Amino acid sequence: MLTFRIAITTAVIAFIVALTACLVFIQLETFHAAARAAASAAMDAASANTLSRLETEVSELSSVVDVLSSNPSLADSDDRNEEDSAIVLFKAALHKLPQADSFYVGYENGCWLQVRRLDVLGPVERQNLGAPPGAVYDINLVRPTSGGALPMLRIFEDEKGNKTDQFDLPNSGYDPRTRVWYGDTMQTDRTLVSSPYASFSIGTPMITLSAPLHGHVHGVIAADLKLDKFSELVHAQRPGEHGTAIIFDSFGVIIAHPDYARLMEEARTNPAHPELPEISEIRTGLVGAVMRRWNGRERFEGSIRSEDGRDYLFRLQKFSQGDEYGGYSLLFAAEDDFAQNVRKLQIRGIVIALIVGACFIPAAWIFGGRMSTRLKRITAQASGLETLTAPDEAPVTSGIKEINELGRTVGVARRSISSFARFVPKDIVRGIVDGSISTELGGIRREVTILFTDVSNFTGIAEAADPDSLMRQTSRHFAALTEAFLAERGTVDKFIGDSVMVFWNAPHLQPDHVERACRAALSAKAASDALNTQFEAERLPPFAVRIGIHFGDAVVGNVGSTERMNYTVLGNSVNLAARLEGLNKGYGTTILVSEAVRERVERSFRFKSIASVTAKGMTTETRVYELVEAVA
Repeated sequence: MLTFRIAITTAVIAFIVALTACLVFIQLETFHAAARAAASAAMDAASANTLSRLETEVSELSSVVDVLSSNPSLADSDDRNEEDSAIVLFKAALHKLPQADSFYVGYENGCWLQVRRLDVLGPVERQNLGAPPGAVYDINLVRPTSGGALPMLRIFEDEKGNKTDQFDLPNSGYDPRTRVWYGDTMQTDRTLVSSPYASFSIGTPMITLSAPLHGHVHGVIAADLKLDKFSELVHAQRPGEHGTAIIFDSFGVIIAHPDYARLMEEARTNPAHPELPEISEIRTGLVGAVMRRWNGRERFEGSIRSEDGRDYLFRLQKFSQGDEYGGYSLLFAAEDDFAQNVRKLQIRGIVIALIVGACFIPAAWIFGGRMSTRLKRITAQASGLETLTAPDEAPVTSGIKEINELGRTVGVARRSISSFARFVPKDIVRGIVDGSISTELGGIRREVTILFTDVSNFTGIAEAADPDSLMRQTSRHFAALTEAFLAERGTVDKFIGDSVMVFWNAPHLQPDHVERACRAALSAKAASDALNTQFEAERLPPFAVRIGIHFGDAVVGNVGSTERMNYTVLGNSVNLAARLEGLNKGYGTTILVSEAVRERVERSFRFKSIASVTAKGMTTETRVYELVEAVA
């Protein structure tokens, strides 16, 4: 058999020589088109990067705001003070999300608490707040008096939380209930993203992400994202050296601009100017020319020449960030920025094509085509590695040694991966294959929902049963439960004797992971009941399933050794879920959940209060509930 190196080299040489004459002519005639294509590709990349950055920053803030909206320390009391635990929460959130300017919460009684990080502010912004040197945090607290007044207490702290200064503002006039972010959020009762506006306290352009509190009191939790720093990030992603990237919202308010600071200064110094710069005010240069030609279409692109004679491509395109926020991106790319690179590639390609073309062998075209067909078949089979599909085709064979070995190896790999997926959850196998899940020891902290199952009196059943029959019956039991858990995209972690451990929200994020777990538990109970009917008909002892569910923070990742590890979740939340499963025995119930689970999904399911208990191995008392049924 020929070696792969000889075969592929011969085929490539033949192909290059056959196309040499055509390539020379095409390259000479399409130089200008190539430069435009390169500029257009750069605009595609710049658009994707800038909008992805905006979506990422908004999504991260929105997720944290949603989580904080259900935090009991914020949602169960509207009485805030200067030593409040909410301050610690907000500081932690600011450390986690450096793009955030501040986090704050406002209540129906007029109380308001804000924590702002100062070390990312400029000198003018710090001066507007009256921040002393060394201050890292600005804590603002409004506590309404019995007479209805809203005095503000402003505290400055250093990095370690030591107070550096304090101001009392008896007539601050700040009432969160009159602010747009509060009123709109309370009215819609959902997470919102505001239009850009100038900050009340520091005058910097912001957008606010807000969510209603989910607890015993009415109020709104919110976070601010500064746009001045975002403009610098967007400008760094511009297409080419002379390119420009601009973002503005659906009302025309500019979100990102390479000269954002100057536009803001003009807005401040001109009394007749709007509070924030708008795209319609730019009437000169390339931006002004494009905006005059734009008729409001969602996508508008073309070419334009600047006053200095340089040719540009432009693209104005509408974007949306889910259902909450949207706007337009305007990109300019100078053709000259990409023409030089294209010309070098053109000359190099012509020289290489002429040299290699001298070795042309006509018969190689047919040979290369046959080889390509086999490579395509191998590629199609290799794609099954990512989808974990079982191999259903014979391995590709070829007279070329390397292709024959490659086809056999791909077949072995597909059989191996398919078999591996029967021992490890498929989502984890996919993550290992595509590299999204690390194979190193360690993990990350994440909120997860954990479910444990057990079989009542399994020890007694096992003592009286034939081992082979017990193994088959247990497998049928596990198969029925696993089907219910996988239907709700749960990760079946392990089978422990007659028990099953399942978790949600890992390895992939699932915003409704608690609801999924509850639905899965109800489905598992129904599947177990149906299976027990078959067991009784077959004169087999029934497997009465017991289930415990809890959610909370846990460490998600790989535990074990470098030679043998397991992707799992660890932490007190896991222990409590296991304890809840065991409590079913004492109360004669089937599915027990924690109070945290009930509070998260009480609108979707009906629960029955059982008792307040201190689970084995726990130090704090928790309220447990029986999951009864889903609410239509």
